[in-house]
This record gives sequence, structure tokens and C-alpha cells, in this order.
Amino acid sequence: MPLPERYRLQQIENRRAGEREANCDMRLGWARGIAEIIVWTIAGLACIAMAFHSIDPWMALVYWWLGHVVWIGGVSMSLLAIYRRGRERGDW
Repeated sequence: MPLPERYRLQQIENRRAGEREANCDMRLGWARGIAEIIVWTIAGLACIAMAFHSIDPWMALVYWWLGHVVWIGGVSMSLLAIYRRGRERGDW
């Protein structure tokens, strides 16, 4: 027995609203992840820039490696967080 037209249209509208909400959550998740990546990249580059402004060669080397650890480590952790949040939302 087919579903009455009124109920079918209500189900269609409910599914569309759920899809819009899911797409909005996905886009906000990606935007948050991209913002985190940008912040970690800027923080790492700021540390590397301190290496060029340092007078002591050993401190410059410390800033240089610290910048790489902050940059690469932060971006890696952000990518893992994006993946984890996507898995929890059911994006993939």
C-alpha cells in the first residue's frame, strides 16, 4: 500500500532539512580545520623567523627546529583532528 501524498512530502522535506544541516556541519568542520592549519603554519613560520633575527647561532638553531616542530606537528595534528571529527559525523 503506497504512502499518502501528505506523509511522503513531509518525509521529503524532513530529509532535505537533515541534509542541509549535515552539509552545514561538514562545511563548518572543514573551515575550522583549515583555520587550525593556517594558525599552526603561521606559528611555525614565526618561530623560524625568530631564527633569522637571533644573534646567537645556537639560539637560531633552536628557533629553526622549534619552528619546524610547531609547523609540521601542528598541521599533522590538525589533519588528524579533521579526519577524526569527520568520522564521528559520518562524512566518510
